[in-house]
Amino acid sequence: MVTLEGKPTFERLKPDKKQQFIEAALEEFARYSYQEASLNRLVKRLGIAKGSIYQYFDDKRALYLYLKEYVIVKKRAFMQSAMNTTPDNFWDWLEALFLHGLTFDTQYPVMNRFLYRYSQEKLIPEVAEDMVRYDQEAVDFFSTIIKQQQEQGMLKKNLDTTLMAQLIVQISRTLLETLVSAEDRSNSSGSVIQISQTEYTQALRQLIGILQSGMNA
Repeated sequence: MVTLEGKPTFERLKPDKKQQFIEAALEEFARYSYQEASLNRLVKRLGIAKGSIYQYFDDKRALYLYLKEYVIVKKRAFMQSAMNTTPDNFWDWLEALFLHGLTFDTQYPVMNRFLYRYSQEKLIPEVAEDMVRYDQEAVDFFSTIIKQQQEQGMLKKNLDTTLMAQLIVQISRTLLETLVSAEDRSNSSGSVIQISQTEYTQALRQLIGILQSGMNA
């Protein structure tokens, strides 16, 4: 599992210098794809020698995965209250969880755009393996909740929990792809979600309704 650590040299940086580096690197990878992102451009922006990056991280891939893990940790901490709630109503909980995620995405547009670009890097060998792990963690999380709901008689017991969890993960991607316009994808700044919460909620409820009709006990 990827740990949220760079080389000892990076971890010994003063907190403000470390945060400055992280924010600049996130901006670079949020603005450009993995292949297009430039370490030369990053060091120029930071005003440091290129060799400094290799004192902090083994290579571009290591830096990229560190940034991904950094953003995931931030988003999970933000989502913790919604994720830890034991659902009385699974569908209300699921809607609230997605809307909580939207709040993070709009409050932290650079992190949102970084994660969106990350989700588009399916064919890049350097990140494909990590993406599989990331997806599995999401499937495991939803599988646990679905199983609890089945045991409480809220969802059909004959449903394959893993399959249903995979559908929910896929719906989150479908929702994002549906709501992100071509203009938003090509834009290099700001959140990739440029619609109102009302519009987002309407689209979300349509997708949840499809699942609900097939999963309710």
